[in-house]
Amino acid sequence: MLKIMTSAQLDSYRRLKDKSVSLRFITGEKSSSEIMEIDTMIDNFGYLYFKPESQLTKDEEKELDELDTDLFDNPKTQSQRIRNVLFKFWESRDTGFKDFKDFYKHETERIISHYKSKII
Repeated sequence: MLKIMTSAQLDSYRRLKDKSVSLRFITGEKSSSEIMEIDTMIDNFGYLYFKPESQLTKDEEKELDELDTDLFDNPKTQSQRIRNVLFKFWESRDTGFKDFKDFYKHETERIISHYKSKII
């Protein structure tokens, strides 16, 4: 399992249009082999744990190594996936909605109403 475990300084951040955040960290000097390992991880998904203190404890390292995630297989959340599918559907058919925002609101309300009716 490849991983990056290094000391770093949070240098800056930038808010992105989709409400995500781009973080920039600066590490100490790295060897050529460490840089090659980092390079192999480009575009992969994982967890970032930043602790503005000294070193991680052995328990923290163990907990991080044992995290179970499906980000490798499925990097999108369920809500992102359904939004993307609804967008593709809206894009490929004449739904009667000129704006995707209106279509999305209509469809999600329809789904919510469907399941609310099942519990009442």
